[in-house]
Amino acid sequence: MHHEPLASLETMLAPEMLTRVSREPIDSVRCAPFTGGHSASGSSFVSVETNDGRGPRFIVKRSSPASDWIVRATADELGREVLVWTSGLLDRLPTEIVHPVITCACDEGGWAILMRDVSDALIPNPMGNSPISRADHRRYLDALAALHVAFWDERAVIEPGLGFCNPTHLYTAFSPETGQREIDHPNEVVSELREGWDLFWTLVEPDVADLLRQLFADPEPLCAALARYPQTLVHGDPRAANIGIVRAPKPRVVLIDWHFVGPSTPGVDIAWYLWSCGIRLPVARETTIAWYRDRMAHRLGSHFDEAWWQPQMELSLLGQLMRGGWGSAWDAVHDPNAAVREWNREELVWWSERVRAGARWL
Repeated sequence: MHHEPLASLETMLAPEMLTRVSREPIDSVRCAPFTGGHSASGSSFVSVETNDGRGPRFIVKRSSPASDWIVRATADELGREVLVWTSGLLDRLPTEIVHPVITCACDEGGWAILMRDVSDALIPNPMGNSPISRADHRRYLDALAALHVAFWDERAVIEPGLGFCNPTHLYTAFSPETGQREIDHPNEVVSELREGWDLFWTLVEPDVADLLRQLFADPEPLCAALARYPQTLVHGDPRAANIGIVRAPKPRVVLIDWHFVGPSTPGVDIAWYLWSCGIRLPVARETTIAWYRDRMAHRLGSHFDEAWWQPQMELSLLGQLMRGGWGSAWDAVHDPNAAVREWNREELVWWSERVRAGARWL
């Protein structure tokens, strides 16, 4: 089903419109800055209380090319997080996954997204170190497998030119060049991005550094290698801040922030999940990959083939260091916890081995 965005943020937050789109009676609206987290990209959030605090709570995400450096880094001219709603893609998510988006609106050269407040359902303390439970971990992996199988080899969502994030932008959004280009952006993540890459080159072996520098200069070999294998739709950013579980009426995985959504191989989401959840994983990285592989094999049936599974997974793990190497390097030096600093240094060793394994498929 195709959806049309509303004309303005003011229209969207009017009590009568909120009543209509949320299907709940709203007679008053109060807005305030959202204090439940921060944006890594420069988008802003508004907390919406209704009925003098007695009604449903909503979150509005406001983004634009002028404010959001990830929007610029991924050449997002259409508002990708709105596009997944207007195109009806969110309506087609498998039953294992829910999303909080209610409606969207045009907003001063950008866009505003009205969502139900699912803060309590997301993985708590996304920057923390407490482990994810095994049961939740398995549910996340199965939900991602369900997403990938639902859009398996579907031309309508994996063709270029539809406005989704292409592999080139996926792998260059967090590049050293982006850090330099966005040097004036006030978001602290951008300064960590720049410093993180400076540290990264000193913390990994020369062969790994040389290969990543080559791929940043020309990501086509990696993108072309991944394109040889079956394609699907990937969320692109299933990190702790963007994933959780709605427990009632039955447990379902919730996914937010679809700014990296686009065509690729399924290993891309698992590689990002591995890296971003890192120290919080309840089992080894290899076990996590094996669990996800089992779910994909079960859901795909005869369409699953080890001949494409292994190379796309190894290439995805290689590409993940292009997306996250800066963060691991920054934490290896600056995290206030000595154990976490040491863990990140070991992480860089593990991911470096994945780069060497993946390089044989380029």
